[in-house]
Amino acid sequence: MGEELINRSEKLGIMPTDIMWVVGGPQGGGIDTGASVFMRTVARAGYYVIGDREYFSNIKGRHSYFMVRVSDEPRGGLLSAIDVLVALDAESVFTHFQDIKRGGYLIVDTSTFNTKLEQIQYMEDEFKERLREFFSKSGIEPTVKGVIDYLKNNGVNIITMHYADLLQDVKKKLHDIDLPSLIGRYSNVVMTAYSTAIMGLPIDYVFKGLEDVFTGRRGKLLEYNKAIVEIVYEYAKPLKSSITLPPIKRDTRAIIVNGNEAVAIGKILGGLRFQTYYPITPAADESFFIEAHNIISLDPATEEAKALEKAGIVVVQTEDEISAINMAIGAGIAGARAATATSGPGLSLMVEGTGFAGMNEIPVVITHYQRAGPSTGMATRNSQSDLRFVMHMGHGEFPRIVIASGDHREAVEDAFKALNWAEKYQIPVIHLVDKALANSYSMVVWDLDKKSLKIDRGLIVTNNDNDYKRFKLTKNGVSPRSIPGPGPIFWLTGDEHDEHGHITEDPVTRMDMYEKRMKKLELADKEIPITDKAKLYGPENADITLIGWGSTKGVILDAMNMLGKEGYRVNFLQLKMFIPFPSEFVRNVLSKNQLIIDIESNYEAQAASVIREKTGIEIRHKVVKVTGRPIFVDEVYEAVKKILKDKDEKIILMKGP
Repeated sequence: MGEELINRSEKLGIMPTDIMWVVGGPQGGGIDTGASVFMRTVARAGYYVIGDREYFSNIKGRHSYFMVRVSDEPRGGLLSAIDVLVALDAESVFTHFQDIKRGGYLIVDTSTFNTKLEQIQYMEDEFKERLREFFSKSGIEPTVKGVIDYLKNNGVNIITMHYADLLQDVKKKLHDIDLPSLIGRYSNVVMTAYSTAIMGLPIDYVFKGLEDVFTGRRGKLLEYNKAIVEIVYEYAKPLKSSITLPPIKRDTRAIIVNGNEAVAIGKILGGLRFQTYYPITPAADESFFIEAHNIISLDPATEEAKALEKAGIVVVQTEDEISAINMAIGAGIAGARAATATSGPGLSLMVEGTGFAGMNEIPVVITHYQRAGPSTGMATRNSQSDLRFVMHMGHGEFPRIVIASGDHREAVEDAFKALNWAEKYQIPVIHLVDKALANSYSMVVWDLDKKSLKIDRGLIVTNNDNDYKRFKLTKNGVSPRSIPGPGPIFWLTGDEHDEHGHITEDPVTRMDMYEKRMKKLELADKEIPITDKAKLYGPENADITLIGWGSTKGVILDAMNMLGKEGYRVNFLQLKMFIPFPSEFVRNVLSKNQLIIDIESNYEAQAASVIREKTGIEIRHKVVKVTGRPIFVDEVYEAVKKILKDKDEKIILMKGP
């Protein structure tokens, strides 16, 4: 559908809309709110949006920015070049000016003009030094005014906002508002509305965007913000922009969600009843969302579901991650659909508990939000470096499913399925979501058929059997599971055990139990559809195959389409499930003498090593990024072109401030 839109637009002489809008300012300065209003405004006007929040591990003060890609057709990733930069402070100008396109726009407050680079308090010293060198070589005065003059000379349009003057008009209109309180509270909406005004978006759409954001307790601020936007639109009337966003009529029903929210929605739809967490970035937001939206109404498939549909979900903030995993395991033993959510340092503490779940065949879902390590690493930055860790975490060997979502739609569906798989196969399921997906937003077409989302609780026994064997040896490795209360009594231990659960070190029993547990992976491999394990996009036979997983999906798809328009035959192999691994499917895709390029946000190209282990295929060309910033579409495109030209075996990506 996307290609058809482009072709139709080109035939009509209409250029498709595709812009990068960025707002920057101090952490705690309302960046998220301003970006949320903008995303919902343009979405209400019929455009597709992708957004990403980038921020330091800091409560207030350090630089934060929000990137939004706006297009008239679905896109998968962000571009590094900026069309419109909304700078809420001087640091935003210094940080992002080199990324503004020729012909792009900088919206800036005149009060920042005299700010010197040396006055920027929180900027990294290393970055400052690189800017000093650039200013010195380029003959640029190290002030915001100097940067603006440089941008003008390089074809960038400067839109100035006299913020102090505007505030005086706001004060006149809203006479009951204290002027000093306006300075920090409303600058985000002021500058955001300025950008929508110069791009020609009717004010009614901004009002709708405000109504979407300022709800609940924030509703009292709605009328103030609407009044401020009216004044901003008056200020912007004389201004014109070459970037326009005329409203588009669409009948599509869609939602804007980030990765945390998508996973939470999937768990809620999947019948989650017990969620634990210890606050950690970027995982905690998922549990916060569940707390706020835990009462659901579904078409119940069982009497149990009917009885529980109004009960909601118990969400527990534990004292640490050890308690979080053990409490979730306890809930799983008790018969509740249970999960926990964490990130790298937290998952490190969950290793022993996960092994206990593996030994005792307890269903539990662990949503693991990958961030940059090791140790604390960069707590608010992206990474895909935990793949090997989750595949092997825990001493000894025990079955687990490892699934990685590639976009927000998949995050909803995979979270739902993870709960089913955990109970059906009675094993831990680790759901991988990297930070770039967790903290990014996209517009998801909401056409899920709730009736097709069937809850499968697996093999449960409730009759009172005097000779009940919790770990009964079966052909497929799955034993009847008892729920305390209605079901028969059973025993659990961290030690090896017999069919009843009693401790044993008998070698024959040990072998029987070991094989019984591991058989579950053979069963899961047979029963789980290949589309849940891997997907091939593009032509079946291609000259170039790009490989990726997690948040690289949309980026690679966009780059693949760009290369396709230049005549290259390119396809994309998305890896979704790493245990059980779709070895045969992957081997078939990669055994056609094509150029193979692996793209990941880790240094060792871990997915490529898994492919080599499972298929014997060595992938020579690797594109990796470890800066913690998201991978941009143009980075992938440029890296592929460089490999085609120079045959590079490893390219390290660096774009993003």
